[in-house]
Amino acid sequence: MLVVAVVAGAITWAVVPPRARPASAPPPLASVHVACRDRSTDAATLQQAIDSSPAGAAIEFQGGTCLLTKGLVLLGDRTYTGGSTTGTILKQDGPASYVLASQSYVDSQSTTGDPLAIRDLTVACDGSGRTDGIIVLNWQADVDHVDVSDCGGSGIVDTSAGASGRVITNTSVNSRFDDNFISGCGQYGFEVIDPADAVTDGYLENNQIAGSGLDAVNLGNAGGWDISGNHLYNVAHSAIVAMRLYGTTISGNYIEDFGVGQRSGTWYGIVGTAQDGNGSTIVDNKIFNDQGETAGSHYIYLAITQANSGSGHVAVTGNVIMGDRAGDVGLSFAGGTAKLSATASGNEITGVGRPRAVLPGASVTAGS
Repeated sequence: MLVVAVVAGAITWAVVPPRARPASAPPPLASVHVACRDRSTDAATLQQAIDSSPAGAAIEFQGGTCLLTKGLVLLGDRTYTGGSTTGTILKQDGPASYVLASQSYVDSQSTTGDPLAIRDLTVACDGSGRTDGIIVLNWQADVDHVDVSDCGGSGIVDTSAGASGRVITNTSVNSRFDDNFISGCGQYGFEVIDPADAVTDGYLENNQIAGSGLDAVNLGNAGGWDISGNHLYNVAHSAIVAMRLYGTTISGNYIEDFGVGQRSGTWYGIVGTAQDGNGSTIVDNKIFNDQGETAGSHYIYLAITQANSGSGHVAVTGNVIMGDRAGDVGLSFAGGTAKLSATASGNEITGVGRPRAVLPGASVTAGS
């Protein structure tokens, strides 16, 4: 077994003879333990441990607070963990565009990075500038049981464009973002940036996202995504924005409020646009506005605003919507210059002035 430890800021390596095991067993993974000292040298120490780690390593940040005077660059084919969610705090300490970012993003690679996992730690931004908490440009990325707070930018970003703006030429699919708590971010809680139509078929499940300055969830490409079981509250703009729906599932989300304190504009609980082809489902969501609504703003609880081309398809069933005033709209469907075919049935809608709006380009049936 390969073991790496940091003692008083120095990285030490040791080779420990493995226990006897069957010839068919896989070789043991390298385990890297690197200690934080709440000092300005932490960033360099952690980055050195990452850069010198072998592929397949599990890298554990230890020691409480890691003071990061610059962001950490994460290599692919590794697992990064703090041991416990609140036991290790990666704390921003100086101007930065990110706290954690994958190497494939930082280097603006032409193709997506190798899988990586980030688990059981806290990312604490200082609220300044447009700093993002975590940025990944990797397929099969896994971000789980992570707290992200007070980022001036977005909390977690999944992207197909590198830091220079270069867009990858392949796909970056099948990533998971589960059981995270994202709070107090100035932009989006969770964001997908995808000019390449590459960041698809991901999972955003069972997260709590609070106090976003813009949208709680903003997917520039929602194709194939499963957005389920999330709890979203104190949202300044819209709760879930899911563009380019295509085989997408939006289910079981609990939206307490959206458009909080806004005195103009139109705000949505769930809003999306539909692609031509495979249809999507929006089911069993609970959409409320517990903090009330502000005069001058317009609130639409669930909307498809257009079909982007051809014929989009969506089924909207079993949602519970409770509005706050007569000017609200419960469900709104529009195809625009294309065609939207929707089924809407079994939805419980109360407290709104207009339960359903069917706009040009859309046809809505009650289902079978």
